Amino acid sequence: MLPRQQWLEKLFYAMIAFALLGPTLRVPLIPGFKLTFFRVAFFALAVALILRWVNDKRIEASHMYRIRWYWAFFAFWVAYAAISLTWVIDLGRGIKYLTFLLMMTLLCLSFPFFANTEKQFWQTMRTLFWVFFAIVAFGLFESITFFHLPSSRYWLDDAPNITSVFRNQNDLATAITLALPFLGTSLYMFKANRRTKVLAYITVIVASYCLLATGSRSNTMLALPLILLVWAVSLPFTVDREKLKKNFLRGLSVFLSIVLIVGLLNVSLLSGGKNSSRAKLASTFGIFLDLKGDWKVPTDEEGVSEGEGTGGTSITVRQTLLLYGLKYLQESNYMGVGAGNVEAHNETKLGKGINTVNIHNWWAEVSVNFGVLIFVMYMALYFGLLHWLWRLASMKRSPHVSPLIRWGALSSLLSLTGFLIGGVAPSTCIHFTPMWISYGVALAVVVLGEQYGKRQKRCRRHLPSTGE
Repeated sequence: MLPRQQWLEKLFYAMIAFALLGPTLRVPLIPGFKLTFFRVAFFALAVALILRWVNDKRIEASHMYRIRWYWAFFAFWVAYAAISLTWVIDLGRGIKYLTFLLMMTLLCLSFPFFANTEKQFWQTMRTLFWVFFAIVAFGLFESITFFHLPSSRYWLDDAPNITSVFRNQNDLATAITLALPFLGTSLYMFKANRRTKVLAYITVIVASYCLLATGSRSNTMLALPLILLVWAVSLPFTVDREKLKKNFLRGLSVFLSIVLIVGLLNVSLLSGGKNSSRAKLASTFGIFLDLKGDWKVPTDEEGVSEGEGTGGTSITVRQTLLLYGLKYLQESNYMGVGAGNVEAHNETKLGKGINTVNIHNWWAEVSVNFGVLIFVMYMALYFGLLHWLWRLASMKRSPHVSPLIRWGALSSLLSLTGFLIGGVAPSTCIHFTPMWISYGVALAVVVLGEQYGKRQKRCRRHLPSTGE
């Protein structure tokens, strides 16, 4: 028999694997409700933790004190969401959204709770890697065969679009840009055997190709370049200068080989045509022309017109959804329309030409649903986390941390920086598990970094004096 802690850890690994796979593994129970494997694992883990607390009268969680502002904010956020149900116009949507918020914040906090040693953190990242590898490997298979999973919007449709385990291309693209920093930096930031490095190299290539194949403009042409820019700037500060000079040409050749192979896959496998991924990516800079017009809420008679730059309505619809959202926020006296009620307002108030009610912008989703107070607190802690991660990634500021922690810190920093743009791609992020997992991994890195620094200080204090 395994000790109870090991059983809990195995349940945790199963839960995060099912969380990434999302709606792919599910069983329909009643009309409108499908039981996912993630929900089963989540509630099994929750029950196991409660039973352990009842039996032992305590659960070791002292290490969570280091991120007290984050779990305190999450608790306040959930409480505010519950209170907001008193002024929502659709209580059913509000309760559903509140349930998602509670589950996702707990999923996020489970990472620093369980991955509180370097061994557990490494096992956690290995689990996430293998699931991600399966996701992008199927994406490659999907782009060749046009076979889609039942969870895809293209199920039973002979379409060239790839979604892998997600519903649409934008969700897959955002998941890839969240994961790529961890894979790319793993090629040089810590020691690993040749098999691990080769596998990471192959996964970077396949994931990069899948990103191009999604045709997601915000992720491919905006978020990814931002990640690469921040990564390039960070190199002299996160890698030993001598090692950087010595291996610069080798690293450059690896980077160029990835670009070349991904380019060849793009030419060989991606189809052309007006509505192809290539055409969408080529129209990226047309986004700015689409956004150039009047920033006012259109009337029902005006509707939504095609953009001048992209030739489609995707950008203008998103712009309109944002304008309507800001209007609702103002009408709510900046307290928010209540948990999950942006969609409810959109259903009754949107003009013609808009066939979606999701706001398609995570930052607007937070502010419009929950108001300015929650949004400001959320963003302050988000940028605070980025600053904390930079301190741990920097050789100068944190010379004491291990290569594994430094890798986790830099990767999380790049991932969450890219999400500042990538967060406008998915239709909603309240149940978009890759984002919550990335946030959780970042919090786990902070806990590990603080623990490591504390141990190093204790060791230095107990070293014998070497003075004359």
